Amino acid sequence: MQSLAAAAIVFVGGFAIMVLEIVGTRFLAKYFGTSYYVWVNQIGLVMVALALGYYWGGILADRWRKLGKLAWLLAPAGIFTFYIPHFADRLINLVSTPVNQPLTPFRQVLDPVLGSAVVFLLPCVMLAMLSPYVTQICARNLSQVGRASGLIFAASTVGSIAGVFISGYFLLQTATLTTIFYVTGGAIMLLAAACVALNGWLQPPDVPIPPSPPSIHD
Repeated sequence: MQSLAAAAIVFVGGFAIMVLEIVGTRFLAKYFGTSYYVWVNQIGLVMVALALGYYWGGILADRWRKLGKLAWLLAPAGIFTFYIPHFADRLINLVSTPVNQPLTPFRQVLDPVLGSAVVFLLPCVMLAMLSPYVTQICARNLSQVGRASGLIFAASTVGSIAGVFISGYFLLQTATLTTIFYVTGGAIMLLAAACVALNGWLQPPDVPIPPSPPSIHD
């Protein structure tokens, strides 16, 4: 049951990341168009977020070792995502070329990168921290690290696959972008609440550190 709960947590996290990636491309189109620059930059930005989240998530997992601590990361990410429709205009206008200035080829590439970063980098990094963090919690001992990491990253990837197809074939066809951001942000906040609720049940054991072998001088 603990493994299933952990897999469900990272499934939702992977799902939310792909929703933000796919829906984010449609969202950015009203600012930067639908050229391949927008797609490439959005995909690349999410990959950067995954790399940063995996790295920092591993560091925090060694330091905190409590699932409930993730709520301090996921709750702000959920609130941020929920309010994207209300503040994204101001953020993107700060980093993109003003409308009264010519758009150079360099800015044509850079503007979508910056626009994507200020809107989607933060929540995607926070969500990516889930996988290494939960992996440590699921690994009951060193001999199970491989099995635990395989389960967690598989569940996260399956969630991402579901996020791609549900976003493309259902959400974008039936809901407004604002509604999608509301639902995704709410789901991330519920994920934070689940981490708090499962904190005492889903946590790594306190494994004693074995004593150092005696030296030849003892």
